[in-house]
Amino acid sequence: MDDIEISNSEIKNGDDQTVKGSKNFLGNLFRTVLGTTISIILTFGTNALIQQHRKVQDRKMTALMVMSNIESFARTLETRVERMAPTDSIAAWLLCMSYEDLELLPEKELDNLIDKATNLATLNHDHTAENVFSNNIETWKNVNNVQFIDNVGACFSAINGVEEQFNEWVKGVPEALYDVNVNPDKYEGNTIPMKMMHSKRVRAALKAVHNRRCWLSYAAASLRYFNLQNMAAIDITEQEVMKYTDAREEEGDDVGTPPSANLFYTSAYTLDSLTSLTHLTHLIEELKAETPLNP
Repeated sequence: MDDIEISNSEIKNGDDQTVKGSKNFLGNLFRTVLGTTISIILTFGTNALIQQHRKVQDRKMTALMVMSNIESFARTLETRVERMAPTDSIAAWLLCMSYEDLELLPEKELDNLIDKATNLATLNHDHTAENVFSNNIETWKNVNNVQFIDNVGACFSAINGVEEQFNEWVKGVPEALYDVNVNPDKYEGNTIPMKMMHSKRVRAALKAVHNRRCWLSYAAASLRYFNLQNMAAIDITEQEVMKYTDAREEEGDDVGTPPSANLFYTSAYTLDSLTSLTHLTHLIEELKAETPLNP
């Protein structure tokens, strides 16, 4: 067998190729690992930023929703104050007039005035924002502002208190009128309207109209004052809250006009229905003719 001779240069070249191959492999591996690591970091970092941005947006939307609800109720109170102005004037006029002067009015006219002065509607507001804010612990965690949560809770408590007290008073007014109607002998006066004006409960209800209007105005101003504190605590401007509230009200206006109950109250009698009962009318007339008159 012939001996195979390998020169030192050939061995050296082989070793160099092996080293170069190892270096290339390690370099490619390092670049792959580095690229993958950077990709993972960027992916998780981007997702974290997106989630953080979404959390901030959710926090702001929640704050806007509850503060807009408070502003909406303040506007409701101001609207009620304006609508009660004619009622207030009539009630004050009735209380200022003497019993002798009121006796000179036609009974129907006086009854109409009392009806206008005591015809009051209850207050109602949307509790959706309050329920979302108060009954969802995740909302509190997301807001993550104890002062804001306390302030908003106080505002909602005030809103509920105003609503309950006003409605309790409104429901008590018909009760005072009803007592005069069912127990007329308890009161002075020749007519039911005059007896109502002699009733202490009715007169107290008429006097309370003005006091309630002033109270509602004060409640609206107080809610706005506390809502300013809410805005400061959550770092949202008053302009943002007003713009959001205006937009919500405009959305409600786009759905049309609510139906009026008066449009659905029609006469119980029509020409056809009366015609179908003509035979009964004739029968009654015949029976009357046959019945002898009492001497």
